[in-house]
Amino acid sequence: MNETRYEPTIDRQLFEEVYGAQPQAITWMTPVWNSDHSAIIDFEYVFSNEKGLEYLNLTSEQHNGLRVSNSPTLTDEFRKSVLAEMIEVYTSGKESRTNIYNAALNKYARVMRTRLRNGVLIVIEDRTEENRIIKQLEEKTRELQEQKTLLDNILLNSSNGISVSQALRDENGKVIDSLTILANDAAVRFIGLPREIYLTKKATEIEPGFMTSPYARACVHTLETGEPFVMQYFMQSTKRWLELTVSKLDCNHLIHIFTDVTPIKEAQLKLEQSVEELKRSNKALEEFAYAASHDLQDPLRKIETFSSRLKDELEQQLSETQHRLFDRIANATKRMTNLIEDLLAYSEAGASQASFKQTDLNEIADSVLQDLETVINETNAYIEKDPLPQIEADERQLRQLFQNLVSNAIKYRKPATTPEITIRHKEVGPGDAILNAFEEAPAAAYHLIEFGDNGIGFDQQQANKIFNVFYRLHGKSEYEGTGIGLAIVKKVVENHHGFIVAQSEPGKGSWFRILFPFQSLSQ
Repeated sequence: MNETRYEPTIDRQLFEEVYGAQPQAITWMTPVWNSDHSAIIDFEYVFSNEKGLEYLNLTSEQHNGLRVSNSPTLTDEFRKSVLAEMIEVYTSGKESRTNIYNAALNKYARVMRTRLRNGVLIVIEDRTEENRIIKQLEEKTRELQEQKTLLDNILLNSSNGISVSQALRDENGKVIDSLTILANDAAVRFIGLPREIYLTKKATEIEPGFMTSPYARACVHTLETGEPFVMQYFMQSTKRWLELTVSKLDCNHLIHIFTDVTPIKEAQLKLEQSVEELKRSNKALEEFAYAASHDLQDPLRKIETFSSRLKDELEQQLSETQHRLFDRIANATKRMTNLIEDLLAYSEAGASQASFKQTDLNEIADSVLQDLETVINETNAYIEKDPLPQIEADERQLRQLFQNLVSNAIKYRKPATTPEITIRHKEVGPGDAILNAFEEAPAAAYHLIEFGDNGIGFDQQQANKIFNVFYRLHGKSEYEGTGIGLAIVKKVVENHHGFIVAQSEPGKGSWFRILFPFQSLSQ
Protein backbone atom coordinates (compact mmCIF):
# COMPACT_ATOMS: atom_id res chain seq x y z
CA MET A 1 0.00 0.00 0.00
CA ASN A 2 1.38 3.42 -0.92
CA GLU A 3 1.64 5.72 2.02
CA THR A 4 2.90 9.11 3.14
CA ARG A 5 4.61 9.77 6.44
CA TYR A 6 3.92 13.16 7.94
CA GLU A 7 7.35 14.31 9.08
CA PRO A 8 7.37 16.07 12.48
CA THR A 9 8.20 19.77 12.46
CA ILE A 10 8.47 20.15 16.23
CA ASP A 11 11.82 20.99 17.87
CA ARG A 12 12.88 17.42 18.76
CA GLN A 13 15.57 18.40 21.26
CA LEU A 14 13.25 20.78 23.13
CA PHE A 15 10.51 18.15 23.08
CA GLU A 16 12.75 15.50 24.59
CA GLU A 17 14.07 17.87 27.25
CA VAL A 18 10.54 18.90 28.30
CA TYR A 19 8.87 15.51 28.27
CA GLY A 20 11.87 13.30 28.94
CA ALA A 21 12.09 14.55 32.53
CA GLN A 22 8.39 14.00 33.30
CA PRO A 23 7.52 11.31 35.89
CA GLN A 24 4.61 9.98 33.78
CA ALA A 25 4.92 7.60 30.86
CA ILE A 26 4.76 9.84 27.75
CA THR A 27 4.70 8.87 24.08
CA TRP A 28 4.35 11.05 20.96
CA MET A 29 3.16 9.53 17.68
CA THR A 30 2.70 10.95 14.20
CA PRO A 31 0.19 9.84 11.57
CA VAL A 32 0.98 7.77 8.48
CA TRP A 33 -1.24 8.78 5.51
CA ASN A 34 -2.21 6.93 2.38
CA SER A 35 -0.64 7.93 -0.94
CA ASP A 36 -3.08 10.74 -1.78
CA HIS A 37 -3.07 12.03 1.77
CA SER A 38 -6.80 11.48 2.09
CA ALA A 39 -6.82 9.11 5.06
CA ILE A 40 -4.67 8.14 8.05
CA ILE A 41 -3.77 4.45 7.87
CA ASP A 42 -1.38 4.13 10.83
CA PHE A 43 0.51 5.96 13.55
CA GLU A 44 4.25 5.75 14.16
CA TYR A 45 6.13 6.08 17.47
CA VAL A 46 8.42 9.11 17.34
CA PHE A 47 9.36 9.64 20.98
CA SER A 48 8.87 7.91 24.34
CA ASN A 49 10.50 9.02 27.56
CA GLU A 50 12.13 6.49 29.90
CA LYS A 51 8.88 5.87 31.79
CA GLY A 52 7.11 5.35 28.48
CA LEU A 53 9.65 2.79 27.30
CA GLU A 54 9.41 1.07 30.67
CA TYR A 55 5.61 0.88 30.49
CA LEU A 56 5.71 -0.44 26.91
CA ASN A 57 8.47 -2.95 27.73
CA LEU A 58 10.51 -1.62 24.82
CA THR A 59 14.11 -0.64 24.29
CA SER A 60 15.02 2.49 22.31
CA GLU A 61 16.09 0.28 19.40
CA GLN A 62 12.78 -1.61 19.39
CA HIS A 63 10.86 1.66 19.67
CA ASN A 64 12.34 3.42 16.67
CA GLY A 65 10.12 3.04 13.57
CA LEU A 66 7.46 1.03 15.44
CA ARG A 67 3.83 1.55 14.43
CA VAL A 68 0.44 0.74 15.86
CA SER A 69 -0.04 -1.87 13.13
CA ASN A 70 3.01 -3.90 14.10
CA SER A 71 3.46 -3.01 17.77
CA PRO A 72 4.07 -6.05 20.01
CA THR A 73 2.57 -4.03 22.86
CA LEU A 74 -0.96 -4.38 21.39
CA THR A 75 -3.15 -7.38 20.69
CA ASP A 76 -4.87 -7.57 17.27
CA GLU A 77 -8.28 -6.86 18.82
CA PHE A 78 -6.99 -3.91 20.86
CA ARG A 79 -4.99 -2.52 17.91
CA LYS A 80 -8.15 -1.56 15.96
CA SER A 81 -9.72 0.41 18.80
CA VAL A 82 -6.43 2.20 19.57
CA LEU A 83 -5.96 3.23 15.95
CA ALA A 84 -9.57 4.43 15.68
CA GLU A 85 -9.27 6.56 18.80
CA MET A 86 -5.91 7.99 17.69
CA ILE A 87 -7.45 9.03 14.34
CA GLU A 88 -10.43 10.60 16.13
CA VAL A 89 -8.19 12.64 18.47
CA TYR A 90 -5.93 13.80 15.63
CA THR A 91 -8.72 14.78 13.22
CA SER A 92 -11.09 16.33 15.77
CA GLY A 93 -8.48 17.92 18.00
CA LYS A 94 -10.48 16.78 21.05
CA GLU A 95 -8.73 15.24 24.03
CA SER A 96 -9.70 11.70 25.11
CA ARG A 97 -9.34 10.03 28.48
CA THR A 98 -9.94 6.28 28.81
CA ASN A 99 -9.26 3.45 31.23
CA ILE A 100 -7.74 0.50 29.40
CA TYR A 101 -6.50 -3.01 29.97
CA ASN A 102 -3.64 -3.97 27.68
CA ALA A 103 -3.66 -7.76 27.45
CA ALA A 104 -0.35 -7.83 25.58
CA LEU A 105 1.37 -6.15 28.53
CA ASN A 106 -1.03 -7.41 31.20
CA LYS A 107 -1.30 -3.85 32.50
CA TYR A 108 -4.08 -1.45 33.42
CA ALA A 109 -3.76 2.26 32.72
CA ARG A 110 -5.49 5.61 32.53
CA VAL A 111 -4.64 7.03 29.07
CA MET A 112 -4.92 10.66 27.99
CA ARG A 113 -4.53 11.41 24.27
CA THR A 114 -4.34 14.93 22.83
CA ARG A 115 -3.25 16.41 19.52
CA LEU A 116 0.08 18.18 19.70
CA ARG A 117 1.22 19.95 16.52
CA ASN A 118 1.33 17.28 13.82
CA GLY A 119 1.05 14.30 16.15
CA VAL A 120 -0.74 12.83 19.15
CA LEU A 121 0.70 13.12 22.65
CA ILE A 122 -0.15 10.16 24.89
CA VAL A 123 0.18 10.35 28.68
CA ILE A 124 -0.11 6.97 30.40
CA GLU A 125 -0.87 6.60 34.11
CA ASP A 126 -0.05 3.03 35.09
CA ARG A 127 -2.84 1.71 37.30
CA THR A 128 -1.83 -1.93 37.30
CA GLU A 129 -0.88 -1.88 40.99
CA GLU A 130 -4.04 0.06 41.87
CA ASN A 131 -6.22 -2.51 40.11
CA ARG A 132 -4.33 -5.31 41.79
CA ILE A 133 -5.03 -3.77 45.19
CA ILE A 134 -8.69 -3.25 44.31
CA LYS A 135 -8.99 -6.89 43.31
CA GLN A 136 -7.28 -7.94 46.52
CA LEU A 137 -9.68 -5.80 48.53
CA GLU A 138 -12.63 -7.27 46.65
CA GLU A 139 -11.30 -10.75 47.31
CA LYS A 140 -10.71 -9.92 50.96
CA THR A 141 -14.24 -8.54 51.29
CA ARG A 142 -15.60 -11.74 49.80
CA GLU A 143 -13.50 -13.81 52.18
CA LEU A 144 -14.68 -11.76 55.16
CA GLN A 145 -18.29 -12.29 54.10
CA GLU A 146 -17.68 -16.02 53.86
CA GLN A 147 -15.99 -15.99 57.26
CA LYS A 148 -18.97 -14.20 58.75
CA THR A 149 -21.30 -16.78 57.25
CA LEU A 150 -19.21 -19.59 58.70
CA LEU A 151 -18.81 -18.05 62.18
CA ASP A 152 -21.38 -20.28 63.86
CA ASN A 153 -19.77 -23.41 62.44
CA ILE A 154 -16.35 -22.22 63.56
CA LEU A 155 -17.56 -21.69 67.11
CA LEU A 156 -19.13 -25.12 67.16
CA ASN A 157 -16.43 -27.12 65.43
CA SER A 158 -13.14 -25.28 66.04
CA SER A 159 -10.45 -27.24 67.83
CA ASN A 160 -9.22 -23.89 69.19
CA GLY A 161 -10.87 -22.30 72.17
CA ILE A 162 -12.85 -19.15 71.34
CA SER A 163 -14.41 -16.93 73.99
CA VAL A 164 -15.66 -13.37 74.48
CA SER A 165 -15.18 -11.52 77.76
CA GLN A 166 -16.88 -8.38 79.07
CA ALA A 167 -15.01 -5.81 81.15
CA LEU A 168 -16.71 -4.79 84.41
CA ARG A 169 -16.03 -1.19 85.45
CA ASP A 170 -16.56 0.91 88.59
CA GLU A 171 -18.37 4.25 88.69
CA ASN A 172 -15.21 5.98 87.46
CA GLY A 173 -14.87 3.73 84.42
CA LYS A 174 -11.93 1.75 85.76
CA VAL A 175 -11.85 -1.96 84.85
CA ILE A 176 -12.20 -3.89 88.12
CA ASP A 177 -13.22 -7.35 86.89
CA SER A 178 -14.14 -9.48 83.88
CA LEU A 179 -16.90 -11.91 82.94
CA THR A 180 -16.84 -14.50 80.13
CA ILE A 181 -20.09 -14.18 78.20
CA LEU A 182 -19.43 -16.59 75.32
CA ALA A 183 -17.25 -19.68 74.97
CA ASN A 184 -17.16 -22.64 72.60
CA ASP A 185 -16.68 -26.20 73.79
CA ALA A 186 -12.92 -26.14 73.18
CA ALA A 187 -12.51 -23.04 75.37
CA VAL A 188 -14.42 -24.70 78.22
CA ARG A 189 -12.25 -27.80 77.85
CA PHE A 190 -8.99 -25.84 77.89
CA ILE A 191 -9.97 -23.72 80.90
CA GLY A 192 -10.94 -26.86 82.80
CA LEU A 193 -14.04 -25.45 84.51
CA PRO A 194 -17.71 -26.46 84.14
CA ARG A 195 -19.53 -24.23 81.65
CA GLU A 196 -22.02 -23.00 84.29
CA ILE A 197 -19.13 -21.70 86.41
CA TYR A 198 -17.01 -20.39 83.54
CA LEU A 199 -19.92 -18.31 82.13
CA THR A 200 -21.43 -17.09 85.39
CA LYS A 201 -18.54 -16.35 87.74
CA LYS A 202 -16.45 -13.22 87.58
CA ALA A 203 -12.73 -13.63 86.89
CA THR A 204 -11.82 -12.63 90.47
CA GLU A 205 -14.26 -15.19 91.85
CA ILE A 206 -12.50 -17.91 89.89
CA GLU A 207 -9.00 -16.53 90.52
CA PRO A 208 -8.81 -13.95 93.36
CA GLY A 209 -5.51 -12.43 92.19
CA PHE A 210 -6.56 -12.16 88.57
CA MET A 211 -6.60 -8.34 88.25
CA THR A 212 -2.96 -8.04 89.34
CA SER A 213 -1.72 -10.68 86.87
CA PRO A 214 0.26 -9.77 83.71
CA TYR A 215 -2.54 -11.32 81.66
CA ALA A 216 -5.19 -9.00 83.14
CA ARG A 217 -2.95 -5.95 82.70
CA ALA A 218 -2.44 -6.89 79.03
CA CYS A 219 -6.22 -7.21 78.57
CA VAL A 220 -6.81 -3.73 80.04
CA HIS A 221 -4.09 -2.33 77.77
CA THR A 222 -5.81 -3.84 74.72
CA LEU A 223 -9.15 -2.34 75.76
CA GLU A 224 -7.52 1.09 76.10
CA THR A 225 -5.34 1.06 72.98
CA GLY A 226 -6.88 -1.51 70.65
CA GLU A 227 -3.52 -3.25 70.35
CA PRO A 228 -3.90 -7.07 70.29
CA PHE A 229 -1.46 -9.30 72.13
CA VAL A 230 -0.33 -12.91 72.23
CA MET A 231 0.58 -14.62 75.48
CA GLN A 232 1.58 -18.14 76.47
CA TYR A 233 0.70 -19.59 79.84
CA PHE A 234 0.37 -22.95 81.55
CA MET A 235 -3.10 -24.17 82.58
CA GLN A 236 -2.76 -26.08 85.82
CA SER A 237 -6.20 -27.64 85.41
CA THR A 238 -5.36 -29.35 82.11
CA LYS A 239 -1.55 -29.40 82.31
CA ARG A 240 -1.43 -27.86 78.84
CA TRP A 241 0.43 -24.87 77.43
CA LEU A 242 -1.91 -22.45 75.66
CA GLU A 243 -1.15 -19.58 73.32
CA LEU A 244 -3.84 -16.95 73.66
CA THR A 245 -4.49 -14.22 71.08
CA VAL A 246 -6.59 -11.37 72.46
CA SER A 247 -8.19 -8.65 70.32
CA LYS A 248 -10.56 -5.78 71.04
CA LEU A 249 -14.18 -6.02 69.85
CA ASP A 250 -15.34 -2.72 71.39
CA CYS A 251 -14.58 -0.63 74.48
CA ASN A 252 -15.92 -3.33 76.83
CA HIS A 253 -15.43 -6.63 75.01
CA LEU A 254 -12.44 -8.78 74.05
CA ILE A 255 -12.25 -11.90 71.91
CA HIS A 256 -9.88 -14.65 73.04
CA ILE A 257 -8.64 -17.42 70.74
CA PHE A 258 -6.90 -20.36 72.43
CA THR A 259 -4.32 -22.49 70.64
CA ASP A 260 -2.78 -25.57 72.20
CA VAL A 261 1.01 -25.22 71.83
CA THR A 262 1.99 -27.93 74.30
CA PRO A 263 4.26 -29.92 71.91
CA ILE A 264 6.05 -26.75 70.76
CA LYS A 265 6.45 -25.41 74.30
CA GLU A 266 7.74 -28.73 75.62
CA ALA A 267 10.27 -28.86 72.77
CA GLN A 268 11.30 -25.29 73.58
CA LEU A 269 11.77 -26.12 77.25
CA LYS A 270 13.82 -29.17 76.32
CA LEU A 271 15.95 -27.01 74.01
CA GLU A 272 16.49 -24.45 76.77
CA GLN A 273 17.45 -27.27 79.11
CA SER A 274 19.88 -28.60 76.49
CA VAL A 275 21.42 -25.14 76.11
CA GLU A 276 21.92 -24.90 79.86
CA GLU A 277 23.44 -28.36 79.92
CA LEU A 278 25.72 -27.37 77.03
CA LYS A 279 26.81 -24.26 78.96
CA ARG A 280 27.59 -26.40 82.00
CA SER A 281 29.45 -28.88 79.79
CA ASN A 282 31.47 -26.10 78.18
CA LYS A 283 32.33 -24.70 81.57
CA ALA A 284 33.39 -28.14 82.76
CA LEU A 285 35.52 -28.58 79.63
CA GLU A 286 37.16 -25.20 80.19
CA GLU A 287 37.89 -26.10 83.79
CA PHE A 288 39.26 -29.46 82.66
CA ALA A 289 41.43 -27.77 80.03
CA TYR A 290 42.74 -25.40 82.67
CA ALA A 291 43.51 -28.21 85.12
CA ALA A 292 44.99 -30.48 82.46
CA SER A 293 47.13 -27.71 81.00
CA HIS A 294 48.34 -26.71 84.43
CA ASP A 295 49.22 -30.31 85.33
CA LEU A 296 51.05 -30.81 82.01
CA GLN A 297 53.45 -27.97 82.65
CA ASP A 298 55.59 -29.82 85.20
CA PRO A 299 56.13 -33.00 83.09
CA LEU A 300 56.89 -30.81 80.10
CA ARG A 301 59.50 -28.86 82.02
CA LYS A 302 61.10 -32.15 83.05
CA ILE A 303 61.19 -33.36 79.45
CA GLU A 304 62.86 -30.13 78.44
CA THR A 305 65.35 -30.26 81.33
CA PHE A 306 66.22 -33.96 80.98
CA SER A 307 66.58 -33.86 77.18
CA SER A 308 68.82 -30.78 77.43
CA ARG A 309 70.93 -32.44 80.14
CA LEU A 310 71.16 -35.68 78.14
CA LYS A 311 72.23 -33.78 75.04
CA ASP A 312 74.93 -31.94 76.98
CA GLU A 313 76.29 -35.20 78.48
CA LEU A 314 76.39 -36.95 75.10
CA GLU A 315 77.50 -33.91 73.12
CA GLN A 316 80.79 -35.47 71.87
CA GLN A 317 79.20 -38.80 70.98
CA LEU A 318 76.17 -37.55 69.02
CA SER A 319 76.00 -37.81 65.29
CA GLU A 320 74.56 -35.05 63.13
CA THR A 321 71.28 -36.94 62.84
CA GLN A 322 71.07 -37.36 66.63
CA HIS A 323 71.71 -33.63 67.07
CA ARG A 324 68.76 -32.92 64.75
CA LEU A 325 66.57 -35.30 66.75
CA PHE A 326 67.40 -33.49 69.99
CA ASP A 327 66.63 -30.17 68.27
CA ARG A 328 63.28 -31.54 67.13
CA ILE A 329 62.52 -32.64 70.70
CA ALA A 330 63.34 -29.11 71.90
CA ASN A 331 61.17 -27.48 69.21
CA ALA A 332 58.26 -29.83 69.93
CA THR A 333 58.59 -29.14 73.64
CA LYS A 334 58.56 -25.39 72.97
CA ARG A 335 55.43 -25.67 70.79
CA MET A 336 53.73 -27.77 73.45
CA THR A 337 54.64 -25.20 76.10
CA ASN A 338 53.17 -22.40 73.98
CA LEU A 339 50.03 -24.44 73.39
CA ILE A 340 49.58 -25.15 77.09
CA GLU A 341 50.10 -21.49 77.97
CA ASP A 342 47.53 -20.43 75.37
CA LEU A 343 45.08 -23.08 76.57
CA LEU A 344 45.50 -21.79 80.09
CA ALA A 345 44.87 -18.24 78.90
CA TYR A 346 41.74 -19.33 76.99
CA SER A 347 40.46 -21.33 79.96
CA GLU A 348 41.05 -18.41 82.29
CA ALA A 349 39.19 -16.06 79.93
CA GLY A 350 36.16 -18.33 80.00
CA ALA A 351 36.22 -19.99 83.41
CA SER A 352 37.55 -17.43 85.85
CA GLN A 353 35.30 -14.95 87.59
CA ALA A 354 35.71 -11.57 85.95
CA SER A 355 36.35 -8.59 88.19
CA PHE A 356 34.78 -5.55 86.53
CA LYS A 357 35.84 -2.05 87.49
CA GLN A 358 36.52 1.27 85.81
CA THR A 359 39.58 0.58 83.66
CA ASP A 360 41.63 3.08 81.68
CA LEU A 361 42.34 1.53 78.28
CA ASN A 362 45.23 3.95 77.78
CA GLU A 363 47.03 2.34 80.71
CA ILE A 364 46.27 -1.13 79.33
CA ALA A 365 47.59 -0.21 75.88
CA ASP A 366 50.75 1.49 77.23
CA SER A 367 51.51 -1.50 79.45
CA VAL A 368 51.12 -3.97 76.57
CA LEU A 369 53.27 -1.86 74.24
CA GLN A 370 55.95 -1.73 76.93
CA ASP A 371 55.84 -5.54 77.27
CA LEU A 372 56.24 -5.83 73.49
CA GLU A 373 59.01 -3.23 73.35
CA THR A 374 61.68 -5.71 72.21
CA VAL A 375 59.79 -7.07 69.20
CA ILE A 376 58.53 -3.56 68.35
CA ASN A 377 62.14 -2.31 68.23
CA GLU A 378 63.36 -5.35 66.31
CA THR A 379 60.73 -4.85 63.58
CA ASN A 380 60.79 -1.01 63.69
CA ALA A 381 57.01 -1.17 64.12
CA TYR A 382 55.21 2.19 64.01
CA ILE A 383 52.16 2.42 66.30
CA GLU A 384 49.61 5.24 66.22
CA LYS A 385 47.10 5.32 69.08
CA ASP A 386 44.10 7.55 69.72
CA PRO A 387 43.23 8.59 73.28
CA LEU A 388 41.20 5.66 74.62
CA PRO A 389 38.25 5.74 77.02
CA GLN A 390 37.68 4.37 80.47
CA ILE A 391 35.24 1.46 80.50
CA GLU A 392 33.98 -0.95 83.09
CA ALA A 393 36.04 -4.06 82.40
CA ASP A 394 38.21 -6.85 83.73
CA GLU A 395 41.73 -5.43 83.53
CA ARG A 396 43.50 -8.78 83.13
CA GLN A 397 41.25 -9.88 80.26
CA LEU A 398 41.57 -6.55 78.43
CA ARG A 399 45.35 -6.89 78.69
CA GLN A 400 45.05 -10.29 76.94
CA LEU A 401 42.95 -8.71 74.20
CA PHE A 402 45.41 -5.87 73.47
CA GLN A 403 48.40 -8.25 73.73
CA ASN A 404 47.00 -10.68 71.16
CA LEU A 405 45.81 -8.09 68.63
CA VAL A 406 49.01 -6.02 68.70
CA SER A 407 51.37 -9.02 68.63
CA ASN A 408 49.34 -10.57 65.77
CA ALA A 409 49.65 -7.33 63.78
CA ILE A 410 53.42 -7.50 64.16
CA LYS A 411 53.67 -11.25 63.56
CA TYR A 412 51.68 -11.20 60.31
CA ARG A 413 53.59 -8.29 58.75
CA LYS A 414 54.55 -8.24 55.10
CA PRO A 415 58.19 -9.12 54.34
CA ALA A 416 60.55 -6.13 54.04
CA THR A 417 57.77 -3.79 55.18
CA THR A 418 57.69 -1.74 58.36
CA PRO A 419 54.66 -2.77 60.43
CA GLU A 420 52.18 0.09 60.86
CA ILE A 421 49.56 -0.40 63.56
CA THR A 422 46.64 1.93 64.28
CA ILE A 423 44.48 1.88 67.42
CA ARG A 424 41.43 4.15 67.08
CA HIS A 425 38.44 5.02 69.24
CA LYS A 426 35.14 6.79 68.80
CA GLU A 427 31.68 6.70 70.31
CA VAL A 428 28.86 5.33 68.14
CA GLY A 429 25.14 4.87 68.56
CA PRO A 430 21.87 4.11 66.73
CA GLY A 431 22.00 5.44 63.19
CA ASP A 432 25.77 5.12 62.76
CA ALA A 433 26.51 3.17 59.57
CA ILE A 434 29.36 1.24 61.23
CA LEU A 435 26.82 -0.68 63.33
CA ASN A 436 25.57 -2.37 60.12
CA ALA A 437 28.74 -4.47 60.18
CA PHE A 438 27.73 -5.94 63.55
CA GLU A 439 24.70 -8.09 62.69
CA GLU A 440 23.96 -9.20 66.26
CA ALA A 441 24.55 -5.85 67.99
CA PRO A 442 21.31 -4.16 69.13
CA ALA A 443 20.83 -0.44 68.58
CA ALA A 444 22.58 1.17 71.56
CA ALA A 445 25.53 3.37 72.52
CA TYR A 446 29.00 1.82 72.26
CA HIS A 447 32.70 2.52 72.45
CA LEU A 448 34.16 1.46 69.08
CA ILE A 449 37.80 0.31 69.40
CA GLU A 450 39.54 -0.44 66.07
CA PHE A 451 42.88 -2.20 65.53
CA GLY A 452 44.30 -1.79 62.02
CA ASP A 453 47.55 -2.90 60.37
CA ASN A 454 49.28 -3.01 56.99
CA GLY A 455 50.10 -6.71 57.19
CA ILE A 456 49.52 -9.67 54.89
CA GLY A 457 45.76 -9.70 55.50
CA PHE A 458 43.47 -12.62 54.75
CA ASP A 459 40.48 -13.61 52.61
CA GLN A 460 37.27 -12.04 53.97
CA GLN A 461 35.56 -15.43 53.68
CA GLN A 462 37.74 -16.54 56.61
CA ALA A 463 36.63 -13.60 58.80
CA ASN A 464 34.45 -15.68 61.13
CA LYS A 465 36.61 -18.82 61.17
CA ILE A 466 39.70 -17.03 62.46
CA PHE A 467 38.07 -16.69 65.89
CA ASN A 468 37.73 -20.49 66.26
CA VAL A 469 40.06 -22.29 68.65
CA PHE A 470 43.11 -23.83 66.87
CA TYR A 471 42.09 -22.36 63.49
CA ARG A 472 45.16 -21.33 61.52
CA LEU A 473 45.29 -19.52 58.18
CA HIS A 474 48.97 -20.34 57.70
CA GLY A 475 51.18 -23.36 58.28
CA LYS A 476 53.44 -23.71 61.32
CA SER A 477 56.48 -23.37 59.10
CA GLU A 478 55.36 -19.91 57.95
CA TYR A 479 54.26 -18.34 61.23
CA GLU A 480 54.55 -19.55 64.80
CA GLY A 481 51.47 -19.81 66.96
CA THR A 482 48.79 -22.13 68.27
CA GLY A 483 45.64 -20.64 66.71
CA ILE A 484 44.20 -19.68 70.10
CA GLY A 485 45.02 -15.95 70.31
CA LEU A 486 41.99 -14.64 68.39
CA ALA A 487 39.72 -17.16 70.16
CA ILE A 488 40.84 -15.54 73.42
CA VAL A 489 40.12 -12.09 71.97
CA LYS A 490 36.57 -13.09 71.04
CA LYS A 491 36.00 -14.73 74.43
CA VAL A 492 37.11 -11.53 76.19
CA VAL A 493 34.82 -9.40 74.02
CA GLU A 494 31.86 -11.68 74.76
CA ASN A 495 32.64 -11.60 78.49
CA HIS A 496 32.27 -7.82 78.27
CA HIS A 497 28.91 -8.06 76.43
CA GLY A 498 30.61 -6.72 73.31
CA PHE A 499 30.83 -7.60 69.64
CA ILE A 500 33.78 -8.07 67.27
CA VAL A 501 34.14 -8.23 63.48
CA ALA A 502 37.19 -8.60 61.24
CA GLN A 503 37.67 -7.03 57.84
CA SER A 504 40.58 -7.77 55.54
CA GLU A 505 41.87 -8.40 52.05
CA PRO A 506 44.97 -10.40 51.10
CA GLY A 507 47.99 -8.11 50.96
CA LYS A 508 46.09 -5.05 52.21
CA GLY A 509 46.17 -5.40 55.97
CA SER A 510 43.41 -6.11 58.48
CA TRP A 511 40.97 -4.27 60.75
CA PHE A 512 39.52 -5.70 63.95
CA ARG A 513 36.56 -3.64 65.16
CA ILE A 514 35.19 -4.08 68.69
CA LEU A 515 32.08 -2.64 70.33
CA PHE A 516 32.05 -2.24 74.12
CA PRO A 517 28.70 -1.11 75.59
CA PHE A 518 28.41 2.00 77.73
CA GLN A 519 26.21 0.40 80.40
CA SER A 520 27.54 -1.20 83.56
CA LEU A 521 28.64 -4.84 83.26
CA SER A 522 28.86 -5.60 86.97
CA GLN A 523 25.12 -5.43 87.63
